Amino acid sequence: MNRDKKPEPSKKGMIYVKPRQKPETERREDVRKRINEELEFLTEMEDRIPIPRKEEKRDYEMEQLVEEAVDNAMAELRRALPAEELEIYEKCYRFFKRTNSRVIRDYTAEQILRRAANLRGEG
Repeated sequence: MNRDKKPEPSKKGMIYVKPRQKPETERREDVRKRINEELEFLTEMEDRIPIPRKEEKRDYEMEQLVEEAVDNAMAELRRALPAEELEIYEKCYRFFKRTNSRVIRDYTAEQILRRAANLRGEG
């Protein structure tokens, strides 16, 4: 054997790793589909539920804090997310802002806040 040449490493026992098939995109599509389905369901249910005669007691101070947190989270998402992923959270945000339904507001706020927390590494 020549001293200048290094011996070829044995291929036996080597692990081959296949490149990932863009799981981020697939995951985004799954998230988008799930959120859209859940929003459609909540909107349908809201239309079917009769309007309660008795107004529920509301904590306006808490609602103000939640609204502020959602606004801040959306600002973070707008800076960090690509357009195709941001689209679904923009839809949630529009629902959050325009509806009076407590269930839909809570759901959309949760989705936005959860994604912002995951983005910060807290989730």
